[in-house]
Amino acid sequence: MKQKLKRKDAKRFIQRLRESAIKQQCWYCDCFQGLLTQLEIDCEDNITDLTEPLKVSRKEMHGCLGCEPCPPARLFSEYIRSLQTKK
Repeated sequence: MKQKLKRKDAKRFIQRLRESAIKQQCWYCDCFQGLLTQLEIDCEDNITDLTEPLKVSRKEMHGCLGCEPCPPARLFSEYIRSLQTKK
C-alpha cells in the first residue's frame, strides 16, 4: 500500500514550487498547476488552504512552454521519483 503524503512534506514541496516560479508565466503553466493537483491527491490531509492561493482557472492555464530547464517540471519529476523510492 502506498504511503500517503504528510502535510508537512506537501507544504515543503509547495514552498519549493513557489521558489521555482522564476517567470510570471510559470504560475500559469500546467507543470506548476499539475504538481499542486498531484500534491492534493496524494496528501492524507486536506491542503487546499495551501494550494488554493496558487491555483489559476483552466482558462488562464497554458501548456508547458518547453523552457529548458523548466523548474516546476523538474520539481514535479523529483516528487514522482521520491514516491517511487518509498515503495
